[in-house]
Amino acid sequence: MSTSETDTDTGRPYRGSTPGQRRETRREQLLDAAVEVFGTTGYRSASIDRICATAGLTKRYFYESFDSSEDLLEAVYRRATATMLTSIHPPATGAATEHETSAEEVLQAALSNFFRTIADDPRSARIVLLEVLGVSAAIDALYRQTTSLFVDAVLALATSVGLANGLAGPNRRTLAVGLVGAILMMTQQWLLAPESEPLDGIIAGAHTILGAVAFGRLD
Repeated sequence: MSTSETDTDTGRPYRGSTPGQRRETRREQLLDAAVEVFGTTGYRSASIDRICATAGLTKRYFYESFDSSEDLLEAVYRRATATMLTSIHPPATGAATEHETSAEEVLQAALSNFFRTIADDPRSARIVLLEVLGVSAAIDALYRQTTSLFVDAVLALATSVGLANGLAGPNRRTLAVGLVGAILMMTQQWLLAPESEPLDGIIAGAHTILGAVAFGRLD
């Protein structure tokens, strides 16, 4: 039996942590277990029993934090996509740059950060790009909402570099949707067959696509 399962919810600190802190720790254990299970063998073949066994917790603690396996999937998805979005956001202090060289550096850094985040945690990436598809109407709606956040991030990145002429017109959001779709499809295919192309090649390809729209060229 794990230490967390011997904790009581009396309201008193236990080994230096409060009941609320222990609940949060157990929730994180379940999230990490879900990444392992959903991200390796898949969401549809997973069970709550297996998630709990992987986390070293009983079902009592599962239902302390989540209503169902789909509720857990949503939480894992939100956590993973938040990490991915953070990786591509432009620097908070960066005003619009004056030279295309600097803009290229910002774009390169954003793409490198994004793809290396994927490579560092392919299990979470599989959940984000594959396992959530077609689960339910609610999860599909969340997927669309999150895709819109990626579009917002691309537009914010374009604004931050100041020279993204191709993403400055009235159809800028439609173009950004297409760019996000292309990048996510490239990522998905690389996840399914990572040996097919080195990661640097995928980053370079994504850079070419974004550069073609943002800067109006294909070099």
